[in-house]
Formats: sequence, C-alpha cells, structure tokens
Amino acid sequence: GRCQDACPAFATGKALSPKLVIMGLRDQVFADGAALVKPRDGEKPIDLTALVPTAVPEQSVWDCVTCGACVQACPVSIEHVDHIVDLRRHLVMVESSFPAEAEPMLWDIERSSNPWGKAQSERADWAAGLGVRILEPGETAPEYLYWVGCASSFDERARATAENTAKLLQKAEVDFAILGAREACTGDPARRMGNEYVFQELAAQNVETLNEAGVTKIIANCPHCFNTLGNEYPDFGGHYEVIHHTEVLARLVSEGRLKPQRSEGLKVTYHDSCYLARHNDVLASPRALVSAVGEPVEMERSGKQTFCCGAGGAHMWMEERGDQINDNRVREAAGTGAGTLAVACPFCTVMLDDGVQSAGATMRVADVATLLAEAIGDD
Repeated sequence: GRCQDACPAFATGKALSPKLVIMGLRDQVFADGAALVKPRDGEKPIDLTALVPTAVPEQSVWDCVTCGACVQACPVSIEHVDHIVDLRRHLVMVESSFPAEAEPMLWDIERSSNPWGKAQSERADWAAGLGVRILEPGETAPEYLYWVGCASSFDERARATAENTAKLLQKAEVDFAILGAREACTGDPARRMGNEYVFQELAAQNVETLNEAGVTKIIANCPHCFNTLGNEYPDFGGHYEVIHHTEVLARLVSEGRLKPQRSEGLKVTYHDSCYLARHNDVLASPRALVSAVGEPVEMERSGKQTFCCGAGGAHMWMEERGDQINDNRVREAAGTGAGTLAVACPFCTVMLDDGVQSAGATMRVADVATLLAEAIGDD
C-alpha cells in the first residue's frame, strides 16, 4: 500500500487508490483469463467485461494527476500511471467518455494548437520590446532554441518566467531564438487526458518544424514540455538535447556569466515539480539558483518525494472536488516560515498562486528565473 500512501489524490479524499486500481485489474485478468487463452476457432466471440467501471471505478481514472508518486514508492516497480493513461485512452477514443470540463481544452488544442484557445499569432506577444529573435523559415538555427510553451506564452502569471528567462539569456550573451507562431502545444495535456490522436498529430507537426529548422538543442521552462520533447518526441523522429531553463541558468551562474546578489534575509522554500524532479531527476539546479539568491528552507516533502501541485494529468483544466491538492501544498510551504515559494514550472506557478490566494496567505509565488533576474537587477 505504499503507492496509496504516496498518492496526492488519495491523500485529499478522492476516489483514486493506485493500489486498488492494480488489484482490480488483476482480479479482472484472473476472471477473464481462462476465456481469453482458449482457442477460438469455431467458437463464438468472447464477451468480455469492460475494465471500466467493472474493475476500476471511472472516477478513479480521472482523479489521477500522473505525478508518479505511486511508481516512485512501489518496491516492485509497478507502472500505475501508464495503466491509468491507457484506461483513459480507451474511454476518450473508443467510448467518448470523459469529464465535460476537459472538452474545451481538447477542442482548443485541436483548433488553436494551444489549450488556452488563443490565436497563434499572439504566441510571441510576451517578447514584444525585448529584442528576442524569432526563428523564421530558412534562417540558420541558433545554438539553443527556447521552447516557451503555451502557459508561459498565454497565461499572465506565467509570462514573467518567459520574460525573465529571455532577459537572463540575453545578459549572458547566449545565442538563442524562439519559434513564435510556429511553436505549437507539445500535446502533453492531450496525451495525459487520453486523446492519443491529437497528441500524435501535434508531435508530428512540431518534429517536422524543429527538424526543418535544424534545431539540435532546446531550452524548455515547462517541465511538461521538457519531458515530452526529451522523452517522447524521439519516437516521432525528434532527437534533441533538451535542457530545463534552471539547468542553463545554474550553469551560467557557476561560470560567472550571471552574478546575482544574495539577500541574506530572503527565506525561500522551493517546490519540486513532479515532471522535473520525479520524472526527470532535475533536483540540483533549481536549488543552486535558490541558494544564489536567498536562504533556502526545504519542505518536508521535497525532491523525489515532492507533493504535486495538482495540475498534472490535464487537471490544470479539470475541476477538483473536495479537498484541494494545491491547498495542501501551500499549507506545507507556509509552515516553513518562508516568505517566498519558488517554483520552476508555469503550471505550478498558477496552481500554487491560486492556493496562496485561497488560503489568504502572504507568500509570494515566483519562478526561480524571476528571483534570479531580481537578484541581478538592471545595469
């Protein structure tokens, strides 16, 4: 039951128990197994019982935030998340059954190539006046392509991450560019939701764009984009060196190309994004940046044992009922006594800022790139 103990959905009173999902699937396999392995020549088609809701309650399938805490905790390496996403895929693509609040998001990704439903022509509006190069067709690729992501392009609170990351890269004289309107959603929300068709369409489109542009190195500030570009796009012919923006910025600080002034009185607690820490082992670089700007204070659940912000698994666009996952995380962060909650993910920025407002707390939620830019200041 370690998976159940680690699950943020179960901890906040949701129907999901990773343990019971696996046990339900196991029991169904035992029930149907004999009929499945019999030779079927000349026999009538076997009438199998649907896994959902017979083996697994449908609400359990949609409660999952794909954070991977269950997989991390399991001593026998059961891949609970993969099973749950497969169940979602059947519900979405075969049964057309999924939470109604997720439909606008899926429609917007198909129609507008981003889950915010904004025009692609607005994707680079955040960079207006910053002098950021937009890579046009036929131009020579820069050393790094900065993959901004949908959240940092369109969400007002997450835009600060893109703006400050670009300013810091410019200050360190890093050769980079963005795709602007040619950048589309990586498809992560669609795939986690179970809409594999939309994900594969976007993956093929983005890989074609990147390969035609001659891109070899990508900086991503969104851990979901970072994970999809680095771990999932190789299946579609996209082979790139994908680096999280905290890794690049930490290296620039260590090389002396960025020189922040440390504030001794600034207490900062850092929230590990699930898709950064647990799924991709990026732990040191965000902490190096926090240490460079202030006094770090760790939460009890940190590193690979981090507690989700509640946005994963397309829950950024779904209603959460009952006790809120992000409220739980904010209470833990406030308990450290830190005045600043540092993040390295635009989804975490939005969810934890919502949690702070809901709790009436006085904490500030800011991306590590924003804290670093403030610590360096203007020339």
